[in-house]
Amino acid sequence: MSARDEWLAWRAAREGDLAQEHGWLSLTGFAWLPDRPTSLPGLPGLWWTDASGAHVEATVSEGLGVDGEPVAGRATADVEEAGSRLWVQHGERVVELLRRGGRLAVRTRDPRATTRRDFAGVPTWEHDPDWVRPGRFTAADPPARVEVRTARDDLVQHSTVVGTVDVDIDGVRHRLSAVDAGEGLGLLFHDTTNGSLSAPWRTVTTSSPDPDGNVVVDFNRAINLPFAFTAYGTCPGPVTGNRIAVPVTAGEKRPT
Repeated sequence: MSARDEWLAWRAAREGDLAQEHGWLSLTGFAWLPDRPTSLPGLPGLWWTDASGAHVEATVSEGLGVDGEPVAGRATADVEEAGSRLWVQHGERVVELLRRGGRLAVRTRDPRATTRRDFAGVPTWEHDPDWVRPGRFTAADPPARVEVRTARDDLVQHSTVVGTVDVDIDGVRHRLSAVDAGEGLGLLFHDTTNGSLSAPWRTVTTSSPDPDGNVVVDFNRAINLPFAFTAYGTCPGPVTGNRIAVPVTAGEKRPT
């Protein structure tokens, strides 16, 4: 299979993942949980948070469920920082519980969301082998916890920088802070296409470093974070300095 065919197969899997029943395109609401029982827009029951976690209180007639059982009284749950879980069901909808910046919030996922219903794929630049670049990873010792802005004006988060990746673009060396992406390194970056052709920032995952720190950065696989598709994302932004001073005309464009 050619590199372009592999990329096309990866693109198809990427768009299929976005369009899942309760995937990122299904988000229809977000609310920070209050500190006393309160009604939330579009949801039955009363919702709040305290030191023991998140709570919802409802009657059976209100149609909420947890783990397939109707909520008759109070249900309680919690998640770790930066974590989330699909918690409460309401018909086809699912209420997700998440913790960001030390605060608990809920997000509604509805398979009938217009963003999902009208999804026709993510616009991209054509595959270009010139945008597959070698890089060199230098590990941080120890990793550094840094503050980053997010897609929400009312939220600041922290990212753990595990090192830097040096990559040459148009003869200019760029040093980008990297986070652990499981299989490879995550590089969140700005470039000069942001705001016109692309979202305000994107991310790309490198190959896993070899014993000498060599990685491959395939910008054809640069993707939008969920905030580019929905107003309800809490996505972290790039670490200060992760700015590429040329247009990265590869990967995903700004969604229409």
